[in-house]
Amino acid sequence: MDEEERKARREKLRKGVSIVHMAHRMVMYGFDEIDDFNNFMKSAIKREQKLTTERLENGASSLEGEDRDQYWEFYAEDYQKIGGIFEKLALDAFVVMLYSRVETGMEALCDGLRQDKQKEKGEEIRLRYSDLKGGYLDQAKLYMEKVLAVNLDLGNNPQWPEIVALRTLRNAIVHEEGWLSTKNETVKKHVKQGWVELRNQEEKNGEISGRIFLHSEYVDHILAQVRTFFKNIKMGGD
Repeated sequence: MDEEERKARREKLRKGVSIVHMAHRMVMYGFDEIDDFNNFMKSAIKREQKLTTERLENGASSLEGEDRDQYWEFYAEDYQKIGGIFEKLALDAFVVMLYSRVETGMEALCDGLRQDKQKEKGEEIRLRYSDLKGGYLDQAKLYMEKVLAVNLDLGNNPQWPEIVALRTLRNAIVHEEGWLSTKNETVKKHVKQGWVELRNQEEKNGEISGRIFLHSEYVDHILAQVRTFFKNIKMGGD
């Protein structure tokens, strides 16, 4: 086989490779990493709570009466910090990280689909999703549906409202220091479930507001929803 034949063979193999399917595998691997982080985060918090409890109980074991009461009054804050500060920061960071993976995942799929469409049609698609108006999620949705002719059928997709709600929570954490004001019905549902807690909560004209305190149940739920969305997303050749 001479060089020209090898080149033609490589080109034939290259054309047969689906870029979007490779991108999809990488996106799903990214969510595996997020899942590992979630499990590590929960186990680390539980371990710290256990160690702190043991340390405080050992310190109080030789005390009685008023001395014991004063000891617990002084050191109980150490335990409270784990849930009130460390766990809150960890859960907030998880939501920010997860939504970032949603955006980069949609970007990767848009680019993979564009490259596959180019190979299929034999012509360049110059318009990129970032050329469109709107936020990253809206850009990717519009690009897939209007430019690449991918039917996402988001109106019938139960995970899409969850992803939009995730964006709402993430934006409040990042841009409003955790203060949420929204009419999003999915967010309201999670508030009623107790998965998303709003401190100093108010409701007026269909809008709820308050400072966000996430619970681990929401994190487990939204990660599963995001994974399902990307697992089932329709791509060229599916």
